[in-house]
Amino acid sequence: MNGDWYSWSLNSTPTDYVLSWHHIHHIILNKSLNSTRLQWIWCVNNVDVGPYKAEEYWVGDNYTDWLGIDGYNFGKSQDWSSWTWPIHVYPHMIERLHNLSSTKPLAINEYGTTTIHKANMSDIQLKLEWLHQFCDFINQNQIKMASYFNKDKETDWAIFGGMHGNVLWNNFHAYSAYKDCLQSDDWIQSNITNPRLITDEQFAGRI
Repeated sequence: MNGDWYSWSLNSTPTDYVLSWHHIHHIILNKSLNSTRLQWIWCVNNVDVGPYKAEEYWVGDNYTDWLGIDGYNFGKSQDWSSWTWPIHVYPHMIERLHNLSSTKPLAINEYGTTTIHKANMSDIQLKLEWLHQFCDFINQNQIKMASYFNKDKETDWAIFGGMHGNVLWNNFHAYSAYKDCLQSDDWIQSNITNPRLITDEQFAGRI
C-alpha cells in the first residue's frame, strides 16, 4: 500500500486502507477464525513510493499479528536501480516498524536478489553472497519468517528452477546458499509425519 505500482495503491488514501482492513478483520472474526487459524500480517514495502508514508497506513496493534516487509535487490536489472546488500535494504524500515509496535513478530514476506551487478552482466557468485548475507541478517535481527520470491519476473529472482544457479538438481538450476541457510538449526524443521503441521506458538511467531 505504500507503493504506487498497483491498482489499489492509486486514488486511495491511508484512511480508506485502514477502514477497509478493519472492516474485513471484523468480518473474519465473526466467522470464528481466531489466531490459531488465521494470522494477520501488516506488510509494507521497504521504502515509501508515493505520497504517503507506511506509518500512515498503520491499522493498530489489535488488528494485526505480524509486521512484515517486502524488499528486493534489483541490482542493475532496471534503469533506476543499483546493487544493494541486505544491510541496506531492510534496517531502516525495521526500525520504523518497531516504533509502531515493539511486541509483534517480524517477517520478510517477499525478498529476492538478481545476479545483475553491472548492466547486462550476471554474477552468480554475488547472488550466492547476497543469499548468505541475508541468512545472517535474519538471524541477527530476529526475523521470524522469510518468504523468497522464487520466480524469474522483472529479473532472474528464482533460486530454484530459474535461468541461473551454481548447482543442478534433477536438471533444475538452484543456488546452494539458500539450501545451506535452510539446513541450519535456526529454522523450524518440518514434521516428518505431517510436513504442514506447526504448533500455535510457531504459527504466532513466538518460537
